Amino acid sequence: MIITGTHEEKPLIARFDTSSEQLKGRYSVQVGVAIPLNDPTPEGLPTPGEDEQLGTIEATLLRKIDQQCVLVGVITTAGMREFVLYTNSSAWIEAFHQAFQAAVPTHQVQVMAKTDPDWSVYRSFVS
Repeated sequence: MIITGTHEEKPLIARFDTSSEQLKGRYSVQVGVAIPLNDPTPEGLPTPGEDEQLGTIEATLLRKIDQQCVLVGVITTAGMREFVLYTNSSAWIEAFHQAFQAAVPTHQVQVMAKTDPDWSVYRSFVS
């Protein structure tokens, strides 16, 4: 599902996997992996070249998360791309953050996690 809109008066483009909702009861920790854009357009979106880099970063992310969690969405707005993931344990996140940052030399990697058994981040985009 592709969603377009605005956030803080900037364009927002999001992509969510609606089939992942069936996993809601199994994963209660929401993980956000944010990648600040290096050279956003005036609208806060990636340039074509950086969008290509972000595609490579997403592929790397999918390899690094292995079976620890599920990627449910990708949000791009205001100079940032955020990957929205859900997992059932946060024990692996610190080591993942370090390994993922080492695998992504072109961009800064920010990782946060919070308990979200109701999938409120997911539901804020997918109703």
